[in-house]
Amino acid sequence: MELGRRRWAIVNFKSAVLFGSAVLLSAAVVFAASPAGATAQSRRHRAVRSKRTAIATAAPPYKGALLEDADSGRVLLAYNADMEWPPASMAKMMLLLVAQEQINAGRFKSDELVRISERSAHTGGSRVGLKQGDVYPLRELMKAALVKSANDAAVAVAEKIGGSVEAMVRMMNERARELGMTHTEYQTVDGLPPRPTHDADRTDAYDLAMVGRAIIRETSLLTWSSQEKMDFDNGVCVLNNTNHLIGHFEGCDGLKTGFTFQAGFNVTATARRGNMRLIAVILGAPSNAQRFAQAAKVLDWGFDQFTAVSLLRSNQPLPVQVQVSSGPLIQPVAASDLKVVVPRADASAVKLVYDVPPVINGPVATGEPLGRVIVQNQGEVMTEVMAISPITFAAPQTGPGEAYNGSAPPSYNPNQENQ
Repeated sequence: MELGRRRWAIVNFKSAVLFGSAVLLSAAVVFAASPAGATAQSRRHRAVRSKRTAIATAAPPYKGALLEDADSGRVLLAYNADMEWPPASMAKMMLLLVAQEQINAGRFKSDELVRISERSAHTGGSRVGLKQGDVYPLRELMKAALVKSANDAAVAVAEKIGGSVEAMVRMMNERARELGMTHTEYQTVDGLPPRPTHDADRTDAYDLAMVGRAIIRETSLLTWSSQEKMDFDNGVCVLNNTNHLIGHFEGCDGLKTGFTFQAGFNVTATARRGNMRLIAVILGAPSNAQRFAQAAKVLDWGFDQFTAVSLLRSNQPLPVQVQVSSGPLIQPVAASDLKVVVPRADASAVKLVYDVPPVINGPVATGEPLGRVIVQNQGEVMTEVMAISPITFAAPQTGPGEAYNGSAPPSYNPNQENQ
């Protein structure tokens, strides 16, 4: 099972009341089903849901909100999270993900020089003041697009990586489809409306969290987004981070802000404390200060209410054994690390179920799946990891008239290989 594509809604009346009364400072929202409200029934949420009915006493100071475990994508809070909304400058997250992936693939180098085009130089909105004909390293332009949200730098990155803005938009949409971002369509590389109050790009909170998680998982862009200030091109100017949580909220190291008149004030933020990383999305806040205040409250609530439980390490021997017919007894190992995020009160209720057959037919290859380890929380299946073979076994070749003695014990103890 691909952990990143599983989402689970937490349903907890007491924590919902806490969220509504203590976390939101404005007119409070109390959701009986979850802190998320009614949108736990998302069209692609695959969530564990409560039978309780959501009760909203007042509107929160934003249009939509989402909180996820950044490692697994498990939903901890959702409010209008599947509402279509303009990403504004958060569209640059996909631009920079695609650009960094192209660099990682060896198609470009981060120190390649980029000549600024007329289109880039004349791009409006937030900018670093690039001039036509100037030359900058690609990484400096990517840094400016991420930290300062510079539109002129974003266009320059798009023209370098895609060949043109239009080609880069196609690459961004293709990558969105690959990630499963079914409610996202990009028409720009920077989120800048083609005319005021007419945003062209469309997404939702779930998709914004998805591209944010891809950035966390596949790039080192947080190295830049975690800085309050950065020099641009060896001190030509200073890039002030548009994300005001950086340096002011414990553990926050990203990710991207967005604003247009139609979209309002938005942020996709991530923070890590201990072994748990969360990602939060706030859409349509009424002010710059409110988007950060509400993101901080959502993240604080998540860290207060949930904990990460580490269950298995990659290649850790499992307490089960599999007999290979006419072969050795194998002790499977975990295919990957296994960690789940659960309400703190439920941590002791998490258990592992080993779905591994006692006997299999050979041959067996190293890394071959032998079964599953299933994580359950109060009887509900949360996730799973494969139980794999740590060894290879093939019946030895026999000469004419000889028979392989499968009953003879192997000349080694397969369990010792994992100690």
